Parts: sequence; C-alpha cells; structure tokens
Amino acid sequence: MKKISIILGLAAVALGFTSCKQEDEPQYKVPTDNTTFIISTPAMQNVEFETVTENTDPATFNLFCSQPDYGFSAVCEYAAIVSIDPECPVEKVIDEETGETSIQPIEGKSVLLANSTPSSAAMTFKLYDLSLAMMSLYGVSNDRPGYDGSDLAKGPVKAYFRAICKIKGIDNSAIASNNVVSLNAVKVQYTEKLPAWIYILGDVTNLETGVSNGFLAPGINNYDIYKANFAVYEPLDMIGEKLYVGSFQLDPKEAAMDPNTINPENQDHRAQFRFMTELGGWSDTSVMLGSGLDDFWNENITDQWANVFKGTMVTGTDKAKGNWGALITTPTSFTVVVDVPGLMLYVKEGVHTVTFTGRTPDFN
Repeated sequence: MKKISIILGLAAVALGFTSCKQEDEPQYKVPTDNTTFIISTPAMQNVEFETVTENTDPATFNLFCSQPDYGFSAVCEYAAIVSIDPECPVEKVIDEETGETSIQPIEGKSVLLANSTPSSAAMTFKLYDLSLAMMSLYGVSNDRPGYDGSDLAKGPVKAYFRAICKIKGIDNSAIASNNVVSLNAVKVQYTEKLPAWIYILGDVTNLETGVSNGFLAPGINNYDIYKANFAVYEPLDMIGEKLYVGSFQLDPKEAAMDPNTINPENQDHRAQFRFMTELGGWSDTSVMLGSGLDDFWNENITDQWANVFKGTMVTGTDKAKGNWGALITTPTSFTVVVDVPGLMLYVKEGVHTVTFTGRTPDFN
C-alpha cells in the first residue's frame, strides 16, 4: 500500500467529555478540531498492577474517551495507541490509491492496542496485549536474556496512551485524541509472543480430528473441545497482526442432501458458520464476529467462495449473531482468513496455503 505519513504533534488539554452535537438534520463534518476528542485520566493511574503471560488469560484493563465532533452522534470504532514516549507519537496514513485515511502507530515508537469492545468509548484491552506491546517497545520481544537485563525486569514502568477513533467506511474520519494519559506503575511480566487464535463455530468439522461442532455452546465448559478442534490461528510469520487462518470441513444440512426438498432460498438448507474471539456464551456480542444479519440468518456465499468470498463482519451488536452460509450437498473443505481489526472475512472453497500482501490474503 502506498502511503503518505503525517506525524501528528498533539498538545495536551484539560480533561473532560464532549459529545457530538445532535441536530434536526445532522450533517457529517470532518473532525479537524480534535480538542473535543480526549482520553480520560485513568482512575487507577498510580496503582501498581501486573500484566499476564498467557494469551488465554482473560484479564483486562479499561480506558475511557469522548467521541470526536463528527456533527452528530455517530457509531464509531475506538482503539488506543500505547508508547513509552510521553508524546505517544502517531501518524495519519493516507492510502494514495483509495484516499482512505487511518491513524497508525509509528514503528518502534508506539503500538496499536485493539479494543475488545471496538464500538464503545469505554475501551477494554487485554493485559496480554499490553505486555507484548511493552516488550516490543523495549526491544525485548521473545528475548528472555534481553528482558532480564531491561528496566522491565527491575520494577514497574510507565505506559502512555492516546485514543483513536474513526467511522468505518467514512473517509477522513480517523482522528487521534488531543491528549495523552498514562498508567504509572505497570509491572510487565516476560511474555512469549505466540500465535493468537479465535474460534469458528457452526456446521463445521475439524479436518484432522473429525470432530464436528454443530454450534456447540461456546462457553468455558467447552474450552478444551474448541481449542483442540475449532481454533483459527495467526500464521507464524504474522504473529500480532490479528489475521487468523484455518481450513475446515463444512457439513451439509440434512434437508440439503435430498434433491426433492432442497430450496436454495431456504436459510435452513445452507450450512452455516460464524466466529468468536473468546468463548463468551450466546449472549456476549462483544466477542462475536458475524455477518451483520439477524440471529442465525446467513449471508449466502454459495456462488462466491469458488473464487474468493470477501465480506465485512460486525461485532458488538445483535447483528454479530448472523452467520455465513453455503448450499452444499456433500461435505466440503474450505479455508478462511479473518481480519479482526479490519472486520473482514475471506473464504475460499478447498484447502489452501495462505500468504499475505500487506493484509490482503493470497490463497495458494
């Protein structure tokens, strides 16, 4: 991707909350004045706490921010940038081909933290992700001797944060908070950077173990089954990118196997699947990644996945309970790529090796 980077030098301002103005006929405006977009000083700013070492550890911390002034109260996507530099430097990146803008960390100086509740300004972050980010900033990723000789091993360190926000699909909506806040006593444990994973559920079977999912309840009681059979992993060369790749078998619905009863337009005749970032049960939409349709309705990909189906995902709302579906009459293998930060899904029929050009998958 060709890009133009503009280093953002942002001065701190007094803390407070500002909401978008609500008008009778609201009109979008580019948020060029970022004084309305601030991140709030953490209530536990000076309390010492320790990060975690395992990706499966659910421990989190929270940061809160206002919403930029878009001219109306918008549905936004929020995240944060972490740094050990008090300026917490970020850059506005402009894609020369599409014109789309985004706020990005500066390599070696800051790191993006994905918000587990991206549509909420009450942001939630995994302590595991914070640990990996801090080790990267100190230059000791997957380096135990380097960690042992660094300031991280000596005691608590300071971490600085900016909030970032955008309206998905709206150009020039990306903006960074005007101010920086800090957590002043973070004890960073040594953490190996290992592939992360999410889960697939639905009418799917693990190709190696032969275990079928059948929309098995996605709760902690079924963790061992999900982890052994339905985990979708980051490739080893893409660790930390939150791009997940896996191949599975899609199992036909019983009704679809009878040529006398099959109905291509019948939702229940399509084999279905969706994803979850954690096993939070059926009601926690913040960990679901769905098609944007109603609960157990499915977006039909039957005519597209022979090449590559590309579609958007949603999370954090009831629309995340929607599935994707294909009308098949025999068990059929397929390969998925899930881009969690980009909320994009790619599906191709068959088992494929996947490589990436930037964040775009190539099915080989």
